[in-house]
Amino acid sequence: MVVALFSSIALPLLAAPSVTQPDASQSGYDGAQSFGGPDGVSEQLEEADRSRARIYEWAAPGQWLQPWYDWKADIKKDHGVALGFFVSVLGQKASDSIEGKDDDALGGIYRFNGSWTLLNNGGKNPGRIEWRVEARSDIGNFQAPGSLGTATGAAALNTGFAYSDRFKTDLAVLNWTQGFRDSTAGIAVGRLAFDVYLDAFAFQTFAGGFINRAFILNPTIPTTGIGALGAVARGMVTDQFWVGGQIYDANAASGEFDWDTIQENEYLKAVEIGWTPTFDRRKLSKIQFTYWDKDARDRAGAPAGHGWAVSASWQLAEKWLPFVRFGDSNGGGGVAAESALSAGFQYTVHNDQKWVLGAGWAKPAAKTNGAKLDDEYVIETSYNFQLARNFALLPDFQLLIDPANNPTESTVWILGLRAIGTF
Repeated sequence: MVVALFSSIALPLLAAPSVTQPDASQSGYDGAQSFGGPDGVSEQLEEADRSRARIYEWAAPGQWLQPWYDWKADIKKDHGVALGFFVSVLGQKASDSIEGKDDDALGGIYRFNGSWTLLNNGGKNPGRIEWRVEARSDIGNFQAPGSLGTATGAAALNTGFAYSDRFKTDLAVLNWTQGFRDSTAGIAVGRLAFDVYLDAFAFQTFAGGFINRAFILNPTIPTTGIGALGAVARGMVTDQFWVGGQIYDANAASGEFDWDTIQENEYLKAVEIGWTPTFDRRKLSKIQFTYWDKDARDRAGAPAGHGWAVSASWQLAEKWLPFVRFGDSNGGGGVAAESALSAGFQYTVHNDQKWVLGAGWAKPAAKTNGAKLDDEYVIETSYNFQLARNFALLPDFQLLIDPANNPTESTVWILGLRAIGTF
């Protein structure tokens, strides 16, 4: 069944003639100077504006959207304002679920990103306000994919991580970002998405190939709400090394615009050091070490925690992007895993098609998930078909091995299909 469904999707697309135009900006958003990961506001604005190499050339949608991109180019040039939308819809079907739980899911992530460059617009050290209005939800009568992970019995390696039904429409990001030293250093202060900066990594994004927690966000690293008050500073100290530090309100809750939790004076803190061969390659070719510490949260009854993580990736010949991540913690801070390891690669088949394959292992944290749980393993593969300049389709397959909270099943497979639109 799995092979047949993937074949029915993949073979017609692979046989389709590709449109070979290179990637290009549609409104002049290319070259954004930023220091966050691929899910940052500026990074997603640049991605949403990109006219990608694509399998099909559909003239009508391009003509309909052209006035929008022309208008965006004008306000970017005249006023320093950049705007963009991101939509990701994910459907999943599992081979098994815990008794009484559904084995299918459908949900979405919706984002309206924006920035307003008030200082040095077009210069090397821009200062800008960044914002993101965001919502995540289930669709129809289905559970959200994030809940399907729990329904399959996953403890640390959630199979639909972050596609939540508990993220109401929220001004999730509102901060000031400032570049220094020709934008080789920068700060961000305000309401932040912690996953943009904490152990920032090439695959730490919903727009990439992976869905499982093993690859999107190291399960040994704690979370706080998207929209946590905080501050980040990062900068190159030599041509190849950088250092950084960050702090967030540990009690922030995703989907809730609440400033009061900062008064509890409980924080998530982290420091990092990284190496890259050149500044221009820092996004894809790098090694970084992160140490984190999270205070005990008295009202939530959550213990303090600390740990460290190492992430590495290396771009090879413009086709291959292998990676490896490892993390270890004392199990506190609400982490999903005490220890975890993942590795894999992305392979660019054509300019309009990418394939990812990865394997992950995690030891569920006893303080978070309960004692005496078995280690979990996952294998995930996904294929990105860029069907049009602003629309992609990504079939996904996961094999969850020894789900810790589903002792009656040694393996559970999850078939998924994701649609991503940007404009």
